[in-house]
Amino acid sequence: MDTKPNTKLYYDTNEVAEIVGCEASALRFWETKFPQLNPKRDARNRRRYTESDIEIVRKIMHQTGKQGRTIKGAREQLRRKEDAQLMIYKLSRVRQFLAELRDNL
Repeated sequence: MDTKPNTKLYYDTNEVAEIVGCEASALRFWETKFPQLNPKRDARNRRRYTESDIEIVRKIMHQTGKQGRTIKGAREQLRRKEDAQLMIYKLSRVRQFLAELRDNL
C-alpha cells in the first residue's frame, strides 16, 4: 500500500488498485455495486478516480474485508454513514441559526 502523499488530481484504475492494494477488476466490480463509487470518465472513456473516490474504495475494502460484511451489508453501512453525516450537518446548521437568532434578540 502506498503511504506517500499524493499530489495528483486524478488516478487511473491501475494506479488506484496499486494505492489501495486490490485488483483493478475489484474496482470495476465495486463501481457497479456501490452508487457512492462513481469515478469520472475522460474523453477516451477511461475511469478517473479522485482522492474522494479512493477514500470510498478504502471504506468498501474495510467493510467487506476487515468487517466481514457482504456487498449488500457494506452498501447499507456506507449509506447509513452518509445519512448520519448529512443529519449532523443539518443539525449544526439549525444550531447555528438558533444561536444567531438568540444573539439578535
